[in-house]
Amino acid sequence: MEVQVAVVGGGVMGLMTGCALARRGVDHVVLERFAVGHDRGSSHGATRIFRYLYDDPLYVAMAARTELMWRDFDGVLEMTGGVQIDEPSVLDRFRAAMEPWGVRTKLDAGKMWLDKMGVLSASRAIQLAKERVSVREHMPVESLEVRDDAVVIATPDGPLRVKRCVLAAGAWITNLVDLPVRVTREQVLYFEGDTSAMLPWVHGLGHWIYGIPRDGVVKVAEHTTGAETTADSRSFDLDEAGAERVCSYVREFLPHLDPTPTGFETCLYTNTADADFILDARGPVVVVSACSGHGFKFAPLIGEIGACLALDEPPPLDPRAMSRFESARFR
Repeated sequence: MEVQVAVVGGGVMGLMTGCALARRGVDHVVLERFAVGHDRGSSHGATRIFRYLYDDPLYVAMAARTELMWRDFDGVLEMTGGVQIDEPSVLDRFRAAMEPWGVRTKLDAGKMWLDKMGVLSASRAIQLAKERVSVREHMPVESLEVRDDAVVIATPDGPLRVKRCVLAAGAWITNLVDLPVRVTREQVLYFEGDTSAMLPWVHGLGHWIYGIPRDGVVKVAEHTTGAETTADSRSFDLDEAGAERVCSYVREFLPHLDPTPTGFETCLYTNTADADFILDARGPVVVVSACSGHGFKFAPLIGEIGACLALDEPPPLDPRAMSRFESARFR
């Protein structure tokens, strides 16, 4: 079997790359080792925060571009406004980076309200993207053989020969190529209460803790505090110490919520040392991975960049994350 482009990984980045290829009429296939929407990686769950809330002008520009692209996925993005709580100097940096993009903000005693923040329906995004691509589920990729004019992908159904291969394998990326990344297992907890007056928020506490209210339930989680693991050995169990930190936070800052969580989920972050992304090409192989726990909001743009790299087209933005590794050894 031979197709023009194969995308390895059917999480949000792989699916969005597939969508970008499908819009161009490119013969493609997305290979997913489990079923699309599975809970073993980074793309599952009901919601994500969408935000222009960065002190880095590049990521603010990416958010502005991506907000427009989410409109192609009906009902996925709801712009609600949101809040960041942090030191005044930190808030000033964020405000300065967002100001050129017309973001409206209000500062008050260590809190900043901004209009360019909202809630993504993550599971709906996954489903809509799946409907637009050619996907083969339960199709793990065992290895890659990179040739001058093609990539041969080893699968349980036999070799697949493609002109270009996009690796969007998330935490499984290091099974296929050596990259300077580390995988951590994170968790989110859910609390019930009156959410009618609540907005999504990010709270700087040495590390970030964030929340997403929706329909009487609030998702609350720490950002990047999880233990190092691998995609194949990670735990699905509750981290009791981490859960107690989040419950203590709820008791202190969100007294209108029941501080006993009604449920939890685990997920994986694939992290670079500086939290920037890896979006790069080496010969016929494109790497679209390592989004360091803050990539979902940019998925349509990242998919577009991945497709551009695979087709030798100029990307809509040149992210700083290009050329993050000088050489690659594919497995």
